[in-house]
Amino acid sequence: MPDTSIDTRATRLANAILNAIQSRTVLDPEPFLGLPLADAYVVQTDVFAALGQPFKGAKLTLKGDFCQSAPLLIVNEETGHAHQPGISLEVELAFVLTKDVAARDGAVTRQDIVDAIGSVRIGVELLRSRYQGGSRGDPALAAADMMSNIGYVLGPSLDRSLLDEGASIGQLSVVINGQIGFDKPAAHADGDPLKTMVVLANQNQLSSFSMLKAGQVMTTGTLCGLIPVGEPGRIEVNLGGQRFVLDLS
Repeated sequence: MPDTSIDTRATRLANAILNAIQSRTVLDPEPFLGLPLADAYVVQTDVFAALGQPFKGAKLTLKGDFCQSAPLLIVNEETGHAHQPGISLEVELAFVLTKDVAARDGAVTRQDIVDAIGSVRIGVELLRSRYQGGSRGDPALAAADMMSNIGYVLGPSLDRSLLDEGASIGQLSVVINGQIGFDKPAAHADGDPLKTMVVLANQNQLSSFSMLKAGQVMTTGTLCGLIPVGEPGRIEVNLGGQRFVLDLS
């Protein structure tokens, strides 16, 4: 359990988030609005430690010139997962590292990131905010809640040419229980899906997790927005000539 020896807002939030994860409930975010970002990363660390999960990777997002990160609660290749009230999904590019990211000369470059990536795979992120009504646009609350991550599912490998600068990701379709949830060209908000990793590698870290290491999975954002999954059932993802099927039951 998170440390309760000192009753701070961060400690109370960590306990509340842990309870919401374990009980699949939500909490009122109002008492925690305005939490310092550094405290949010303490909450991340405490909650993740209490869950007892191995650290296998992180999700990244750019907020201005700063890369915010959150640990992925679960990373696996299981095609069957539990449906939860309020669950959504995002289809992403999963970058699997086979080497530690290291600079060849000075600052870490895009090519240094490419050199560390062993494979690119379809990634399906499962999400559920632990806050009633969401994080209210508060970046610290979002970070404390692992950016709503429930888990991360690795699908088939994609062509490595997706790592080329300016590469087109191609058409993406997501079918949920026979209904089209998304069917458009995939697009990444940063333009370059590796941009956030370059920023992370060159910034001072707030997170206690050692990231960009061999064996980790890194993901930098959705290719299709956030897609709610209202009912249990079958999810089919088609991207890059690969088909990936999940069951949420």
